[in-house]
Amino acid sequence: MFTHNRCQLCVNAKEALEQVRQRVPFEITEVDIKKPENRHWFDEYKHDVPVIHVNDEFLLWHRVNIDDTVAKLQAILDKK
Repeated sequence: MFTHNRCQLCVNAKEALEQVRQRVPFEITEVDIKKPENRHWFDEYKHDVPVIHVNDEFLLWHRVNIDDTVAKLQAILDKK
């Protein structure tokens, strides 16, 4: 999850992703785009956080619709 510490949409997304995790288990790794080592991601997503990738594949950005996210996540995981 691409995020930064002053992002209210990111807080909301994390809460929604916890509900998604109850239906489809997965781990969340947060990447703070404002850290110097993540400059590439800042340039890419500075106006779009939160952004969620799964297995290096784009899943969603901004708001998490739980049912849609479950379906998209499952489709990505089924490709493995």
